[in-house]
Amino acid sequence: MSLSMLLNAVCVGQNHVAQEQAERRATAELMFELGQKAYGKGMYGRAIEFLEGALTIIPRPTLFGGEIQIWLAMAYEANNRHADCIDLYQQLEKRHPSPGIRRQASELRYILQAPKLKISQEEMVTIPMIGSSYDSYAVTWSDKERDKDRRMNASTTNQLNSSEDFLGKLLVWRPPVGMEKNKVFWLSLTLWFGLVGAALLLQR
Repeated sequence: MSLSMLLNAVCVGQNHVAQEQAERRATAELMFELGQKAYGKGMYGRAIEFLEGALTIIPRPTLFGGEIQIWLAMAYEANNRHADCIDLYQQLEKRHPSPGIRRQASELRYILQAPKLKISQEEMVTIPMIGSSYDSYAVTWSDKERDKDRRMNASTTNQLNSSEDFLGKLLVWRPPVGMEKNKVFWLSLTLWFGLVGAALLLQR
């Protein structure tokens, strides 16, 4: 076999391997996507199957492999496999070459294993009920407004009564003797009545 034929065979083989790897990665990406969708729909068992299947194709130490394992650990926890979840997080913390994957695994594990705070009855925040105080305030305000209205009505009634008494006295009034035909007297009296009437209207 000539050298050129050998080189061609090598190139063909490399292309075939590259194509096969691309197809396998596409399959892994599809399985990863299906695992995420299953997780989002609450189908945690199916999510675990897809994610574990993706890890049979993608090497675990890679960045993509680390991302798949993070999702797999979350699916373990959601599927009540708490021990498997913690174990996978710890493996990622210790062995994965990506600092980002190690940090994310550490933070998620810490959240799961953080001690639950126990709050005593004395430490609980009590929110006061404002209903009674609000009702009391509303009643007090209503009473004040009612008293204010009563005082205003009484004042208006007194003004009307005094005006009526004044007008009543005017109706029975008689001009002085000798002034019945005095035009100046009647003109002055008419002007005076007009001023008094205007003053009464302005008071209302």
